[in-house]
Amino acid sequence: MARLPLPEIFPKVSLKIDQATMEHSNVSTLKGTTVNVEHKDDYFVATGTYKEVENIFMQCAPHDKYGVPGQEKKGPKNHASGLGSAQSSFFAQVEVDETVMHYIKEKKSEEFNKIKINAVSMELKKGHMTFSSLTDETIHAQFAREHFITLYQKTATGLQTRTYNLDPKNMKHYSAEFPELLISICKDKQGLTLTGSFISLERFESFLYGSATNSSQHQTLNKTMDCDTPSKQPVSQEKTINKAKEETCPICLETIKKLECEVLPKCKHCFCKECLKRAFQLKPACPICGEIYGDLMGTQPKGGTMTVTKDNSSLPGYETYGTIVIKYYIPGGLQGAEHPNPGKSYQGASRTAYLPNSTEGSKVLKLLERAFNQRLTFTIGRSSTTGINNVVTWNDIHHKTSRFGGPTHYGYPDPDYLKRVQEELKVKGIY
Repeated sequence: MARLPLPEIFPKVSLKIDQATMEHSNVSTLKGTTVNVEHKDDYFVATGTYKEVENIFMQCAPHDKYGVPGQEKKGPKNHASGLGSAQSSFFAQVEVDETVMHYIKEKKSEEFNKIKINAVSMELKKGHMTFSSLTDETIHAQFAREHFITLYQKTATGLQTRTYNLDPKNMKHYSAEFPELLISICKDKQGLTLTGSFISLERFESFLYGSATNSSQHQTLNKTMDCDTPSKQPVSQEKTINKAKEETCPICLETIKKLECEVLPKCKHCFCKECLKRAFQLKPACPICGEIYGDLMGTQPKGGTMTVTKDNSSLPGYETYGTIVIKYYIPGGLQGAEHPNPGKSYQGASRTAYLPNSTEGSKVLKLLERAFNQRLTFTIGRSSTTGINNVVTWNDIHHKTSRFGGPTHYGYPDPDYLKRVQEELKVKGIY
């Protein structure tokens, strides 16, 4: 039986083009097509099928050196109104860390390669992962980008690097014992650098030195931050502790003694008290499942503001609701000890984000306010759009900075956005 063609989701879409862009584009290509072009006050509106309007958008959009539309600082601007997912075959880059990417390629290659489907090209260029579609089905590149971001965030969250004064000749032996660790020879060839999760590195030190209690005497390169350790176990957990007293600590691999046992109240994983104390000094989260305990504090510069207003306009996909407008402002200043270049100045930032004024949108707003107060919304690093270092940048909590344009233009419609951002916040212990 012949399969009937699927109906078009957007039989007619429109593109708003300003006067300057129209003058610089090849208008003659519109003649003889079914595209309707209307001249408004100081702009034009082109209406036609999805494919026709997408072609016009590609002709009008400026391209940067990576082929990403709309990234040039100079030149005419354009804005898609009601364009939905009409977009180029290139998508916004994702800024990545060299160490994290090296670990993903070496230790998570199976997951990474699953993202690289035949119809999508993924390339690493100057610290940025770029995505492009090799066919007319641009949705594949969009999905690949979202899946990559999820994999990257999960990997980067718990990754650490430590350096040991060990003989490089033993590298193969260590790699065989700990295949989840990425082990390499130091640049000066005088030791080994290990990259992996906290629990894997602690197991390595226990294996190496015979006792986890001695591991703190050996040099490592990881930085620690002040966090509260878990509180004393309540009486109601005594039964759990008794049950766990004969178990092996997942960190030091030694049998847990009753008086030295610490059971985390939410996930019920148990550890030696000293092992868990060291883990919580790095991050207040279970080393096994990542469950957050207490408030995770980030490196967002202090002194910023988050202002919330509401208006009656609606966002695509939420036509029956008004709009929540969030304005962030982070002033410039000097970097602190928790930042990449302590004592060096950094450039501030102003950002505007949008949420639907629905029940779920209001819930996400409260979560974003908590994230801002815990200094998790921004950080200091390299801008993914300008390439400038020592500037305030987003910190892995995705925001909609445009009302329109769909997911690849950080706008609406995007029916899964509110769900995705709640998942990102949950990873940081905010839910």
